[in-house]
Amino acid sequence: MTTVTEPEPQIATPAAASPAPSPEEARADRRMAWMLVVATGAVFWPVTRWMVEEAVARSQIRQAFILLAAAAGLIAWQHRGELRVRGDLCNRTLALLGGAFALVGVAAATGWSLLILPGLALALAGCLQALFGAGVYRFFRPLVAGVTAFGAIIVAFPLLDWPLRQLAGVGAAKVLASLNLAPQLTLAGTADEPQLVLSVAEGHFLVATECNGFGLITSGALLAILAGGIAGRRWWTIAALVPAALLVGFAVNLLRILVISTTARYFPGHYDVLHEVAGTLALWGGLGLVGWLAWRPAAPGDATGAGVVSSSRAGGGR
Repeated sequence: MTTVTEPEPQIATPAAASPAPSPEEARADRRMAWMLVVATGAVFWPVTRWMVEEAVARSQIRQAFILLAAAAGLIAWQHRGELRVRGDLCNRTLALLGGAFALVGVAAATGWSLLILPGLALALAGCLQALFGAGVYRFFRPLVAGVTAFGAIIVAFPLLDWPLRQLAGVGAAKVLASLNLAPQLTLAGTADEPQLVLSVAEGHFLVATECNGFGLITSGALLAILAGGIAGRRWWTIAALVPAALLVGFAVNLLRILVISTTARYFPGHYDVLHEVAGTLALWGGLGLVGWLAWRPAAPGDATGAGVVSSSRAGGGR
């Protein structure tokens, strides 16, 4: 008679984790990451320099640039303990950088230079992930979205200048008419450089480029993206905040024009002071309201990725 032995029970073991890279491999990855970042920076330096020059030249665009810089500093400060170079050369990193270089190639081949702007956003995302890894890159996503919006702001400025001036002038005239102040709008200038003059209470105010509210409107929308993203708001909440910020910017700019045009006669000889005070209050009041609406840090268990923290002119040059 034969003895049957029962097989020994097998203890299930988890799948072996992929081995950690050796110190030499980690150093090589970091060197390669830095090489990719330097090469990418060289390719996108011309468009980066152009964007900085546009921000320096135009005060209405400069505000958005300052917001971007402040957001980058805030994110870096919040997560300073996690900012170390890891050299993450995963498929996603290479795809982001590959997409950036592909857009540059298509732009060069077709002459569609605007393709370089989304290419710059992909390049920034790829460089951040290559340096810091996916775990830290997620905190910088609002900044990448902000850079994309900033490029759109620069492109939109010459296109929206006159339409926004018209909206501001017509809107102000309608409000003044409802107050029985008998305003008049006069179209002056040339076909190439039209001018809009608002006349009220024996005063004549040129609705100039800096009175179109572009800076306040676009800076408010950018602030909604940055503040909402850094606070960890849901993407659909941020999508709703952007048009709300646009409306807030337009309304506050309209209020600024109304205040200046109706009170200038009470400050003879001090128009420039009134102009600057009203412009500054409107700027910070509008951005403050947008920031208050957007800055609602999500609960730790509910954050979705960005990171959690607690002649006379009717309008200012903002």
